[in-house]
Formats: sequence, C-alpha cells, structure tokens
Amino acid sequence: MDRQFFFSTKALILKNNKFLAMYTIDNGVKYWDLPGGRMEFGETAEDTLTREIREELGVEIRPIKLIDTWNYKRDESFQITGVIYHSEIITGEIRISEEHDGYEWIDINDIGKTFNRGIFVERMRSWNWDLIADKTIKFSNDVGDTRSLEKW
Repeated sequence: MDRQFFFSTKALILKNNKFLAMYTIDNGVKYWDLPGGRMEFGETAEDTLTREIREELGVEIRPIKLIDTWNYKRDESFQITGVIYHSEIITGEIRISEEHDGYEWIDINDIGKTFNRGIFVERMRSWNWDLIADKTIKFSNDVGDTRSLEKW
C-alpha cells in the first residue's frame, strides 16, 4: 500500500472578533477551511504559510505566533499533519484564487455552526482567544521577548 503523508500550515487571521475562513461549494454545500496549504521540500513552516496565503488570497502576511497543531487521517494511506499560526495581513487586498469559491469573516462564536470544519472545531472552541489576539505574546525564543507561552 502506497502511503502519503503531508505537512501543512494554516493561518488564523483575525479582525473585529472574527477570523477569515475560505470555502469551496460542492453540490450547493459550503466546505470550510482555514487558509493555508501543504509544505514544499526545503521550506520552513513560515515560508509555506506566507507562500500559500499569497497564492490563495493575494496578500502578504506575517506569522505572529504558533497557536496549535492538527492532524487529519483520511484512511490508512493518507495523512496530513499541520500547524496553525496567528497571522496578520501586512499588505494587499484579498483576491481569492481559483482554488476556492469565496471567503467570509466568521464570528468566533460561530465555530461549529457556520464554520464546521471538523478537524478544527473542537480545538478552536478550547482556545483562549484573548491570548491569541494579544500580539505582544510571541514565541518564547523571540529576541528581546522575556515572556513565554506558559500562559497558554
């Protein structure tokens, strides 16, 4: 059996207590996802994220901090493991690629309702959204940042 394993990065982009979610429509049903995609050989997670967001949304982003990890195993031959970064748009206007049918800003209270992407819903419900939105809390190894993510 040929097994496929991929690593992926996702961006959590926040604005006014809402996060950006992408969707595709199949047979009249919206299938939601966070923006991002699969790593190419030689990239770092941050490289992957900025490239994927540029390709999908047409904007430049800055990864602020690592929020969470996730895993999706479709069957015994296909698995994706990934990370989610709180990120911010630094330049550009959103222009979605052909890969998606649209995007929406989803209220964080609509996780599991409007945004129902199974692999993320339970994780997102348990996040401390106030700490995620606090841009002063970053990676514990950032130069000059004496705080760490121990508050999580």
